[in-house]
Amino acid sequence: MPAKPRVLVVHCLVQAHGGACGVLCWILQALRRDYDVTLLTWHPIDLPSLNRYFGTSLERTDFAVRHIHPAIRRIFDLDPDTGSIQKNCYLGRLCKRMRPNFDMVLASDNEVDLGKPAMQYVHVPHLAHVYPKVAPDLDLPPGKKLAALFRGKIRPWMLLGGYSFERMKRNRTMVNSDWTGRWVRRVYGIDSVTVYPPAPGDFPDIPWEEREDGFVVIGRLNPDKRSIWCLHVLEIVRRSFPAIKLHIIGSTSPWPEETAYYGMLAPLVRANASWVTLHENISREEMQGLVARQRYGMHAMKDEHFGMAVAEMVLAGCIPFVHNSGGPPEIAGYDSRLIYDSAEEAAEKILRVIRSSAQQADIRAGLGPRRRLFRSETFMNGILAEVSRALSG
Repeated sequence: MPAKPRVLVVHCLVQAHGGACGVLCWILQALRRDYDVTLLTWHPIDLPSLNRYFGTSLERTDFAVRHIHPAIRRIFDLDPDTGSIQKNCYLGRLCKRMRPNFDMVLASDNEVDLGKPAMQYVHVPHLAHVYPKVAPDLDLPPGKKLAALFRGKIRPWMLLGGYSFERMKRNRTMVNSDWTGRWVRRVYGIDSVTVYPPAPGDFPDIPWEEREDGFVVIGRLNPDKRSIWCLHVLEIVRRSFPAIKLHIIGSTSPWPEETAYYGMLAPLVRANASWVTLHENISREEMQGLVARQRYGMHAMKDEHFGMAVAEMVLAGCIPFVHNSGGPPEIAGYDSRLIYDSAEEAAEKILRVIRSSAQQADIRAGLGPRRRLFRSETFMNGILAEVSRALSG
């Protein structure tokens, strides 16, 4: 048997949380059969937790794991900046050293410079805000680059990783939505291929007439997801349709802003307990069953780069109403009946659809074919195709 192509996958923080880590796990699931895979990451990984959270079936023998020595991790933990990318840059530096041992390198955690052209999956161009200011100084000779550092024109991480935006732009770039792709194009002037993240698992196929006139809001219980805002919009809708229910499905964390937001949300849910239910930290199976029993969904986050919750609503057969920004309108097929800019417009469009069984049927018929776009099989086939093209090109 010929040796399998060797692929190094790079992802800094791997944990049972967040869309980026879900993409990583399904990339590993896609590659494990046909490639000799090594994961380079910061900490040891908890594979059973990752499988439970993301729906994968990865085993220890599917890939090798290289992580950073605990002493080095402790040094980097001294950095007080919670948004620092020093760790990413250190991994990038190691990656350049390891590169000759692999046929392909794939970074699943946004835009990277790995010394030579590689593959990168961009969830959001996280260096877009610094690119115009620092790009002219990053490709200077070492002496001039060091002088630029002392003048404050570039940051230490740029030297640590030996980062070059010009090399990064030669990577083969995948993105999680056409919206993100347009953003990447505006910032860096490079093309990309959209490979939608997967919404794994099987949602029960419950007939429309057997579903409840309920709405689901799915996502972390933090201010960005705007669960409270959705509740207030549906209060307007209930003036005409008092029978509707709202199910808020989410998880909390000890982060201060989420704790504060939960402190506002929980009393509001209790005050409206006759029609609002908060489902905290439920299993994926429970979530899938609950969502599939409802007819509608709401998603209110602004400028979300993809919108996994909306993809889950579509897979469950719900009709989702989404804010007019980011990736969610794309997931909803740009159906104007489902897209809103304000609370008033959201309530008006929801009422219009609720009142018309013909519109409900037409919208569902339009969303039906879009389900396959967000299945795990579709994602894995897309990843395998892009890796194959990169290796052959």
